[in-house]
Amino acid sequence: MKSAVYSWRVASERKAALEAMARRQRRSVAELLDEAVSQWLDQQAENDDGEAVQQQLRHAASSTFGRITGGDPNRAQEASARVREKLLSRRKRAR
Repeated sequence: MKSAVYSWRVASERKAALEAMARRQRRSVAELLDEAVSQWLDQQAENDDGEAVQQQLRHAASSTFGRITGGDPNRAQEASARVREKLLSRRKRAR
């Protein structure tokens, strides 16, 4: 049973739109507003849960950011030369 009352000011255009929608749906404005607020609160709860999951994922992934393990500290500087060598060796094998 609903017993709490909440009131606030709205623009007259919004009030008229709410009343028209309530009439079309054959419901009271209070029912319409209760449903709208309930849906909005559910959506906010889902967004909050989603954000918490995203924070956990970012935290778990952050330990690997910027790390490449391979044992060769000069790999980045030598990458283009190594690629050239591999391409040349493939061309030689293809002949």
